[in-house]
Amino acid sequence: MRFVYLLCLAVAVWITGCSTLTRTTPQVVTLPESPEVTEILLRFRQNNTELSTFKGTGKIRLWKNEKVQVVRTAWTGARPDKIRIVIQGVTGFPVASMAADGAWFYLLSYSQNSFYKSETRNPDLEKLVSIPVTAADIISLVSGAVPIRPYRSSKLVQMPAETGYILSLMGGKGADVEKIHLDQSRTKVRSIEMFTPKGPLAYRVDLNGETEVDGFRIPERLVFTNDDGSGFQLDVDRFWPNAPVSSDMFVITP
Repeated sequence: MRFVYLLCLAVAVWITGCSTLTRTTPQVVTLPESPEVTEILLRFRQNNTELSTFKGTGKIRLWKNEKVQVVRTAWTGARPDKIRIVIQGVTGFPVASMAADGAWFYLLSYSQNSFYKSETRNPDLEKLVSIPVTAADIISLVSGAVPIRPYRSSKLVQMPAETGYILSLMGGKGADVEKIHLDQSRTKVRSIEMFTPKGPLAYRVDLNGETEVDGFRIPERLVFTNDDGSGFQLDVDRFWPNAPVSSDMFVITP
């Protein structure tokens, strides 16, 4: 219960103080890409393209400053920008709900009887999970897709001892925008690093294990970390691809 209270308090401060929009812009590539990079990115963009909606259950483990919290959770999503996450108490009943519908962000705390709403197309969830991952990133990763940041040039480098490859996507001044760590076959993603517009690492996510559900490859565990020692781990227990959803599922009202 204390976790939910702190969660709601942090979001209240965040929303009243800032309603920053994180918008997705079209990919712009100014330098010719190698055939290998073109093939890799094309494959990523085709990952689970027939998966449009989903539901799932699991647990989230959060840590910051040596404090750890584990909660049960259930989620509903619709690609590319709609998601609802319900945090459950020890009894299994919901204690808080968060949602994004591509235009607004919502938070409702049942235990605190509080409600918040902010006009935000793609909310940054740093105040919730201490990692600046966006709702769109979560939707892509949970649905087995690879989020690709807008970039201007790319570079594919083989790691020493043929342990795999790193695909670097870079901005206009050659600064890293995103790094995708691949296995030796260049078909599986091991981890992804996202960078801030100013250059430092925003977060990294490790993809640990995957399972097949109705023909779709879905991650079993996602581990998000940064260089400050904060992070969270999402374990997927059950997943239902192309589950029936309606638009009002992603709108929360008091």
